[in-house]
Amino acid sequence: MVATLSPLLRRAAAFGGGVALTLGTLLAVPTAAQASTDYGPAAWVPASTSNYTNASRESDYNINYVVIHTIQGSYSSAINWFQNPAAQVSAHYVVSKGGAVTQMVREADVAWHAGNWTYNTQSIGIEHEGYVEQDGWYTEAMYQASAAIVRSVTSKYGIPRDRAHIIGHNEVPGATHTDPGSRWNWTYFMQLVNGTTPPSWTQTVDNTTAGRFTASANWGTSSYSAQRYGADYRYANPQAVSDAAWYKFAVPATASYRVEVWYPAVAGYNTSTPYVVVTTGGNTTVQVNQQANGGKWVTLGTFTLAAGDYNAVGVSRWTSTSGYVIADAVKLTRV
Repeated sequence: MVATLSPLLRRAAAFGGGVALTLGTLLAVPTAAQASTDYGPAAWVPASTSNYTNASRESDYNINYVVIHTIQGSYSSAINWFQNPAAQVSAHYVVSKGGAVTQMVREADVAWHAGNWTYNTQSIGIEHEGYVEQDGWYTEAMYQASAAIVRSVTSKYGIPRDRAHIIGHNEVPGATHTDPGSRWNWTYFMQLVNGTTPPSWTQTVDNTTAGRFTASANWGTSSYSAQRYGADYRYANPQAVSDAAWYKFAVPATASYRVEVWYPAVAGYNTSTPYVVVTTGGNTTVQVNQQANGGKWVTLGTFTLAAGDYNAVGVSRWTSTSGYVIADAVKLTRV
């Protein structure tokens, strides 16, 4: 649990002092939230006064930047940590994967988040739940909630809505951090900030879609379950072999895509079927219980996919659990 917050500890050390995190403070219950007076949609849970500088911005400092961070942990862990007087670190806002927003430092005050005093005095810091190195944390709800905060503060303080002024923590001069990382979709985020949206796109590939589905002869064909998508579906015995069924998509642009799967749910089918998503950061595997939620679209998550015409999603046979693995239909939607 302590390791989960190590990037916050490193940020505190970069600010100017070492701290120790105890299990008791990590598990502390946050103060009951009130409404924020700076930004209506946010809850107000104040950080410890030991973790930021009282100020009167923009009288004493101009606010020129917004800095985007990733917590390397959970929404609640960041809220708890910023309330700990030993943390010596804070941010103005914290955003959850589900789009909830908590404000912890008033915009007029200086949060300790950038590891650079000049940038601390001139910026609004926004933390985002999740991990830089993992797919699936930067959700549509999070992008929308964060972009709404940025629209608010840029309007209020006259900050240009461009990448010179809305930056990642990794772009702060002297930064030793990598957040928000390559999985953060800057193109889409800035479109949301500026009120533009990417072109809509969705594509569905079924196991019968010509030229878009491939599977070896080890995969049988069945129409047993009425929960199937289309006329039939494919099935195979689980085995530790590289013999995936693949779905090919013509991905229009490198961007974020919601990946959904359809399968029939039958008692005796596999409870841990591995779906493989080919992302810009490498293959990501999501396990799905195919004994539940059949006959409808089930979301695997939102992932960054590269542009091109290629096998983007697969159903693997490589699982230790018993029961047929099922390959029926997959849908991608640009978000």
